[in-house]
Amino acid sequence: MPSATAPTKTAKPDGPRCVPLSDTDLKKGSYSVPALQMALEGLHQDGMVVLKNLVDPEHCDRLHQHMSGDRDRILRERHAGAKVYNQGVKSNILQAPPFTKPELLFDDLYFNPFVVQVMNAYLGANPKWIMTTGNNALAGTGGLRQPVHKDTRFRHPKCPFVIVANTALNDFTLENGATEFWLGSHAFSDERDQTVATPETVFQTQKVGTPACPVREEAVEARRAVRPPVRAIMAKGDVMLRDFRTWHAGMPNATDEDRIMVAQIWMAPWYPNYVTRLKLPLSQIDFFQGRANNMPMEIMADYISDEAVEFDQHRDDFGMDPTHYLDYYDVAPQNYRYD
Repeated sequence: MPSATAPTKTAKPDGPRCVPLSDTDLKKGSYSVPALQMALEGLHQDGMVVLKNLVDPEHCDRLHQHMSGDRDRILRERHAGAKVYNQGVKSNILQAPPFTKPELLFDDLYFNPFVVQVMNAYLGANPKWIMTTGNNALAGTGGLRQPVHKDTRFRHPKCPFVIVANTALNDFTLENGATEFWLGSHAFSDERDQTVATPETVFQTQKVGTPACPVREEAVEARRAVRPPVRAIMAKGDVMLRDFRTWHAGMPNATDEDRIMVAQIWMAPWYPNYVTRLKLPLSQIDFFQGRANNMPMEIMADYISDEAVEFDQHRDDFGMDPTHYLDYYDVAPQNYRYD
């Protein structure tokens, strides 16, 4: 039995690793080995890591101003029957950044060499940029939060296959809806922890009986006893990398300013999804394709007329299902295979 005077150990507060950007690394355009190792350890062990100071705050301000102004157009769509709110909660919308405005296309956001370096190390050589969207925790929606969920509606691999890189366009705080994360859940969870799609909750072409996004309450409470959730506090210009399997939940924004992040989604080169692609304006092909051709990455994109569509980029349709080897990825409960 310890002495009454023995010092007590205070548990170190939990939270994601934050990888600093040194002047040397910035000048070189790539992380040192210790910094890269820190990023990889965060992804492997926690399923989430924050890369500090990667995007120019002025670029963030300009994008935030445009996207906050554009959110009213998106909210008006609900009157036309469009699915607007993320996870069905009226505090959060998916909102893509503008691609047709060259003055709002920034290399440090879409072709950041430090993000590309980490993606190559974690997902494999020449990862694929397959999708872009954004997430807006709407101002003045205090009290509303999303359920704990994953973004997969299928039997996902039990290894890294998709990463979401989220750039914070303003500071993320507890007051304005910094996302809740269940660190480590990516490595100790499979689709059996998720709820099941019913005729009332099935999404688009999803089949009844397949995994739905929300995590079962019993699984949430079991995980809470092992490692409770944390909040992703970030500064404007930080980039959060999230393994696609990691549990998370959007949180209330009690402030009078939208909390916005831009999401760039990366896929492992080996993963058999061949249909999820960016829709990019033909007028900006030199910006996108020209830069991608000079970096260790692939950009999976269809270049189309600027007037052809609204470039809202797969809003709430995270179609990451495999399009090959469907016998292995069969999600019918009687066919689960964990070999």
